[in-house]
Formats: sequence, structure tokens, C-alpha cells
Amino acid sequence: MSAAAAAALLAAAGAFLLAAARPRLVLGDRLGGYLSPGSPRALATGRALRPPLGPAVAARLTAGLAGAGVGALIAAGHLFTSAIPAQAPALISLGAAAGVLAQRIRRKRAADGRATRLLRELPTVADTLALSVLAGESVGGAIERFADTSRGVAADELGAALASHRSGRGLAEALTVAAATSAHAEAGRLYDLLGHAHRTGGRLADALADLAVDYRAALARDLTAEGGRRALAAYGPILALMVPVTLLFLMYPTLAGLQALSSVTP
Repeated sequence: MSAAAAAALLAAAGAFLLAAARPRLVLGDRLGGYLSPGSPRALATGRALRPPLGPAVAARLTAGLAGAGVGALIAAGHLFTSAIPAQAPALISLGAAAGVLAQRIRRKRAADGRATRLLRELPTVADTLALSVLAGESVGGAIERFADTSRGVAADELGAALASHRSGRGLAEALTVAAATSAHAEAGRLYDLLGHAHRTGGRLADALADLAVDYRAALARDLTAEGGRRALAAYGPILALMVPVTLLFLMYPTLAGLQALSSVTP
């Protein structure tokens, strides 16, 4: 087998693995979908138990085809290069793999950005819901008012939970599913608290106020850590340049004296 054919085979295998990749599930999630098909956890993880069919796979296939097209153009010598015909399969496969990888990176960045926005919204969301509950509204009414009058990731997720509730699912169950599928794990604490309060009642306003305090403390810690990382990134190159220069100036007189002594010694 030639080197080009081996490279083409490896690239095709990599493209297939990237396109067919699915999130891993622990053993409890895998068995829960079969033992309790109607449970919220099974409903939240059921999409991972089914074959990967949907818009995400369509986007991967589109990115792979686009990358394969670029690889074909490179192999044909239309993109500022002239390739050997034997290298065409390898270039096409590598282009497809690069397209799928670029799409996955873009999707991962979008998911990280959505999670960051949701984390920053959570203190305000908790305070707003606490004020609505203090005003005398029920859990469902407070969530509906917030989802109708607000914009953001939290409003979208709570709106989806309300839509699921209107379609016939219980509000506590819809909030449990929202907690399991939220863009950030910290939002699950809020949704679980709302679902628990809807089922059992309790001092929801005080719990929401305490949760908002926790969210703000977590945001402060994250901002402090981010400031430290940015300071290290800013001053790291400067220190990397200053330390060798400082050592050179400190060691130069000693080296010059040693060289003078060695030249005088008979």
C-alpha cells in the first residue's frame, strides 16, 4: 500500500469517527432509559440513546462535504498548488476531516459562549423570580412572567420548559428535564429548586435569594481567576525577557573579571 493510499485511509477513518461521535453516557444513564422510559432523566438523556440524526449531523455532513470540495480543488491544482493525481484521495479525505473538525470547534465555542452568558444571567434570574414570588405569584406564574418579559439564555430555557408544560407534561418534570439539558450545570440548581418548590411548597423567595448570593460569589471567584490568568498572560512575556537580561548584567562583571585574571596569569 502506497503512502498516499495509507494517508487517505487514515484521513477517511478520522472523518468518519468525528462525524459519528456522540456524547458518552454513564452506565446509569444507559440502563435508566430502558428501566424507566418515562422518567425525566431518561427523557433528558434519551436523545443520546437514539441514533445521531438531526440538524447537528446535517451540519457535520455539510462541513465535511465542503472540506472535501476544497480538498478536491487543491488536488486539481486550482488553489495555488499542483498536486499529483495519486494524492487526490488523501487531499479530499483530509479536507473532509478538516471541515468536520472546524464545524465541531465552532459548535463547541458557541456552546461555551452560551454557557458563559447563562452563568452571568443566573443572579439576576434568581432575584427576579424571588421578587415575583414575594409579590404573591405562584412558581408557574413567576416563570411565565420572566420568560415573557426577558431575553437571554435563561429565558429561552424556561420558555422551553413552559412550552413542554403546556403540551401536557408536569411543570416539575419539565423543570427537571430543563435542569438536565441546560447549557450550564449551575442553572440546574435553580431549575431543580423551582421544581421542588412547585411540588412541595416552602420558602422559595428566601431560597432564591440565597441562591443568587451563591451565584454572585461564584462569579466573583471566576472573575478573580480570569484576572489572574490575563495578568499572567500579559506579564509572562515581559518577565521572560527581563530575567535573562538581568542575569546577563549581573554576571557580566564576574565573567569579565575572570577573563581578565585568566589573561594575566602566566
